[in-house]
Amino acid sequence: MKKSRRAKPEQPGIAFEKVVAAIQSQIDPQATVTHSEFLIDRLGQRRQFDVVVRGTFAGQQMLGIIECKDLGGKVGTPDVDAFVTKAHDINANFKVLVSRRGFTKPALAKCAHYGVQALSLIDNDPANRNFFIGTRWEADVIRWGRLSLSLHFVNEPAQPVHFDAGNVTIAGKRVIDWFTNYLLDNTAEVSGFGWVVNFRGVFDKPQTVVVRAGEEYQCSAISFAAERVCQQLERYVGISGTGFYSWLEQKATFPPGTQILMDAVPMDFAQWQPRGSEQRPTSGFLEVKLEVHSMFDRVADTIQLDAL
Repeated sequence: MKKSRRAKPEQPGIAFEKVVAAIQSQIDPQATVTHSEFLIDRLGQRRQFDVVVRGTFAGQQMLGIIECKDLGGKVGTPDVDAFVTKAHDINANFKVLVSRRGFTKPALAKCAHYGVQALSLIDNDPANRNFFIGTRWEADVIRWGRLSLSLHFVNEPAQPVHFDAGNVTIAGKRVIDWFTNYLLDNTAEVSGFGWVVNFRGVFDKPQTVVVRAGEEYQCSAISFAAERVCQQLERYVGISGTGFYSWLEQKATFPPGTQILMDAVPMDFAQWQPRGSEQRPTSGFLEVKLEVHSMFDRVADTIQLDAL
């Protein structure tokens, strides 16, 4: 009985080259794209190229070569130098380096100098975790910050009275709940940030105010203040799809009809990062800015403080 031979698994680098060739074919369907082709250089030597692209521009034949780097780290300047020499020896019209793990800064500078396109796959590939491809989201979360409550005593106590505003009650009901309901009802009239709400509520007659169990005072008024804050946050959201990312142009290119997938964006803003106030240049890709208003929950059956 003859034993069947198992097909050898394809090397990761070869699979990477085939993906690059397939994407290039979809991006430029009018061109002829071949994988692992041998060309004769100007010295008469056969040289292997990962991906070869042939097409026409303004009636002239064009030759492009793509070299794929599935390395353990970023592409460096020695890789760029070797590729430029190799491309020069066959008089390539355009040159492309595709790195699975990105490029060093000196390598990108050299690519720009020699007219080499520096690309990476946008596909959601675990090997791409050494760099991030995605878009930046911004959020301005506008909310009420600190609340302040001051008591105005009929008879000023001999010693300062310290208390927690959340524990102050009149007739068994928390005074602060009336204030947060007031802020809910009047938010639309408030503008700006900082301590933008400040007012004093004066009683028609003195009220018994309890600051803690067993400690109460006669008060003629209560002053309230509220701080309005804006948290400036950002979140980087990854994208994936069949396409290339250009490190020099900082933009993505996708074949027609490509489905672009975006990572989930958490609406729990505790998972976002603070951002600075400096202006950033637009990326030319999808940009999202959210303005979020965070409100208090309305409290039922509060003290009718304005009727006292």
